[in-house]
Amino acid sequence: MILVDTSAWVDFFRDERLAGAVDEALGEGLVAVCGPVVLELRRGLAARSRGKVLALLEGCTLLEEPENLWDHAGDLGFSLARRGLNAKSLDLVIAVYALSHDALLLTESRDLRLMAREGVPLRFVQA
Repeated sequence: MILVDTSAWVDFFRDERLAGAVDEALGEGLVAVCGPVVLELRRGLAARSRGKVLALLEGCTLLEEPENLWDHAGDLGFSLARRGLNAKSLDLVIAVYALSHDALLLTESRDLRLMAREGVPLRFVQA
């Protein structure tokens, strides 16, 4: 399962760097999304492409909210901040989803990559 975050979806819709990797994962039925990604996508969609994009998302696996999500995300943020990394809140939440569901991440997010460098056991699709 591959959790495709908002940055990778943006690349896909713009036919940029990660577009091929998203397309491949879609073709193999491996794409998952989570609440924060759905929120960001629905919020930022252009009116002309809204129906097409929402139909595409309906074909993806929607990951269930992990137990104690907010506690785990907050604790992760606290731990990382003590090491000098102040990650965005939604990236902390997405990290907890990926960890809880043992999902690979497909992302351009700098914060998620920095979390991994700080020892958070996130796994990424190499694209």
